[in-house]
Amino acid sequence: MSRRNVFKGLIIILLGLMLLANNFRILPWGVWHELFRLWPVVLIAIGTHLIFRKSSLSYLQIIPPLTIIAAIAGAIYLSQVAVNYEKVDRVLRFEEPLSADLTRATIRISFGAGRLRLEGGSAYLFEGDLVTPSWLRPKMRYKVVDREGFLELSEEGRRGKFRFGAWGRDHSWNLKLNNEIPLALRIETGASRNDLDLSVSKVTDLELDIGASKTEIKFSDSVSIKAKIDAGLSQIRLLIPRSMATRIKAETALISSNLLDVGFRKEGNVYTSKNYPTAEIRLDLELDVGVSSFRVELYE
Repeated sequence: MSRRNVFKGLIIILLGLMLLANNFRILPWGVWHELFRLWPVVLIAIGTHLIFRKSSLSYLQIIPPLTIIAAIAGAIYLSQVAVNYEKVDRVLRFEEPLSADLTRATIRISFGAGRLRLEGGSAYLFEGDLVTPSWLRPKMRYKVVDREGFLELSEEGRRGKFRFGAWGRDHSWNLKLNNEIPLALRIETGASRNDLDLSVSKVTDLELDIGASKTEIKFSDSVSIKAKIDAGLSQIRLLIPRSMATRIKAETALISSNLLDVGFRKEGNVYTSKNYPTAEIRLDLELDVGVSSFRVELYE
């Protein structure tokens, strides 16, 4: 039995199991939509096969089927984070008042799989309603050093636990930030749906480390922002004010993006808006993503 036939059979079995899971409502039918969105992986697999099939490195032909299997696994993850999330009875409330002498703050958020919503508009430094399963326990730590606040929100428990279909319905964080002082955000998530509305907050620094996820970020043009996004298999959508000068440096090739379509100029791996050289308020973004869909929308 050839290795090629083994992998072909394995891929067919996986697709059959996905259909079976659809029929029993273990997986949503949206998994096929996610798999279709990852169609460029097929081109990558075909190209790798053509390169190695007759070379001395023919054993590397194992890469194309593994790439397709990884895409199937990624589609399953993305279908899980795309479900509608529902609140349950276990809701925890966290608040941190805003000190009168505080000049800025750094907020670190470590979140597992589920839905993360974040926006401005709080009279506190930070407030949030956290819907969590019983086996996870959120924790908040806060301290002030030289009039700068340092807040960390994390969780303890069996973070690796995964439940098909129901995952995320009992795990969602709804967070609000203060609008008055400059903020630095450090956010780390797993397989999640992330909706980050920074349009009214004074976020000057943003670091985002995300796994298999769907992420939407709405930026503000009230302050300059330095941002860095490190993502695996993901869908990323940025909402950027049309008036805001933007520079995006892509550490890896962007497989799917619309930056040229919305008027960005490309030099090597750097994309800039036309008003970037002369503007005072700027968004500087470093982007390091895997197999991802990356979209930018400009708004008034």
